[in-house]
Amino acid sequence: TYFRNIAISGSVSLAERETFEEYGIQIKVQFREGNVPQVLDGFTQSGGERSVSTMLYLISLQDYTKCPFRLVDEINQGMDPTNEKLIFEEISRSACKPNQPQLFLVTPKLLPNLQLTPEMTVCCVMNGHYMLPQDDWPKFA
Repeated sequence: TYFRNIAISGSVSLAERETFEEYGIQIKVQFREGNVPQVLDGFTQSGGERSVSTMLYLISLQDYTKCPFRLVDEINQGMDPTNEKLIFEEISRSACKPNQPQLFLVTPKLLPNLQLTPEMTVCCVMNGHYMLPQDDWPKFA
């Protein structure tokens, strides 16, 4: 479902091996119409495509795992602005569903004009002489 939401195809399967210790998961993705899904690896897809695929896989796991909070660091590494926005929207949709744990997203930058919801709290930690004084910050309505 998460892969389909951003118009790519993906699947996850068990990679069976000779011994149990060698078992793993195999993620296959298809980013372009007409191509066959290929195993996600460091050679076939771009860094951005790997980041998108990994984030969609992690988001899909949220429906099946329980924990008090989640922390994601720099999800947007290697992503172009279009995919970064799509992934942020998927994270937001997933994290803002009822009965989900808190999600902390740590990043050195966010794209402008991202869709925020009342369920979200954005904390910006800044330092330096170009920092906007706190009294000048816009109020969230």
